[in-house]
Amino acid sequence: MENPKIKNIIFDLGNTLIFFDHGYFYDGLANIEKGLNANKLKKFIAEKKLDVKLGKGRISGKDFFKAVKKKFNIKTGYADFIYLYSDVFWENKPMIKLLENLIEERKYKIFLLSNTDPCHFSFILKNFPSVNLIKTKVLSYRVNSMKPEKKIFVDMAKRYKIIPEQSVFIDDIKPYITAASKLKFNTIHYTTHKSFLRQFNKIVNKL
Repeated sequence: MENPKIKNIIFDLGNTLIFFDHGYFYDGLANIEKGLNANKLKKFIAEKKLDVKLGKGRISGKDFFKAVKKKFNIKTGYADFIYLYSDVFWENKPMIKLLENLIEERKYKIFLLSNTDPCHFSFILKNFPSVNLIKTKVLSYRVNSMKPEKKIFVDMAKRYKIIPEQSVFIDDIKPYITAASKLKFNTIHYTTHKSFLRQFNKIVNKL
């Protein structure tokens, strides 16, 4: 039996369409806050799961800021804090070019499935407008669920009538790929763009 034709392409955001490094935030805040240690800041955020809570829409950017301010007695204001937190991205140019070409061709339905938060995503839309070309966005903070949880994949498929076997999901994180594969999505683990293109062309041209 032949595989069904690919109709949907689902992109991850971070380190797939847009590269990022949270170290810029930890180091940036530590550089302007006397006595603040970047590693201790990173550890505090991880232990309190502030990034997860923000990504699931359980706390706001201001809640996140207040927690860090209270713990480390930082003097930086909210606006500068959020800018430092958000200015950690740069464009994956070949991937963005591919995205633009796919949207222009109108051959597939294009989706974005991202673990992100309102602070990061607002910054990305302002600074990387190509991301907004994707009209259907499933964002963790809006749906209160994060990859690799089964719920975010199942709810997306149900809401947008996506048949997993007719879809390809692209992500840089292996456990997220594994979760999608278990639900019968075609998947590509994004490591290098050359490897990705080889796998992508093989999947979409399999009929």
